[in-house]
Amino acid sequence: MSSLQPEVKWPNDLVVHSKKLAGILIETKISGSKIGYAIVGVGLNVNLSTKELPVGATSILMDTCRKIDLEETLGSVLSAFAKHYKRLWDPRSIMSEWWNHCFHRMKAVRINTGNRLIKGKCIGVNSDGTLNVETDNGIVPVTNGTLRLDT
Repeated sequence: MSSLQPEVKWPNDLVVHSKKLAGILIETKISGSKIGYAIVGVGLNVNLSTKELPVGATSILMDTCRKIDLEETLGSVLSAFAKHYKRLWDPRSIMSEWWNHCFHRMKAVRINTGNRLIKGKCIGVNSDGTLNVETDNGIVPVTNGTLRLDT
């Protein structure tokens, strides 16, 4: 499909050169302690031009200067899902790999949770997806919010 090497941005984005390439949303149904189902939605900017993209976003076309076949792209995405499906039962492995590809790993960040602004250094992610931010007042676990690099 492409030679791009995206990084992940908490909680659910893929970025290339600091610009958003894709977003992933997951809706789950939980019954007791078991997941009944999970619906995964992926938004991937494939053949969009600068005029069609919002500020701060990119596309495969913009970063490779090549139009990409949409069916081939879908096939690649589905193959990747199938390849990693069994890993869902090992969240520590998934989060370890996520952390290794993290765009803001060990960097200064600002996270707006809607209720407050958390400023500090991103120092890790837990198996449940909670982000750990080291602040002047200690380590703060963050479950949701909008993350930006603090430059």
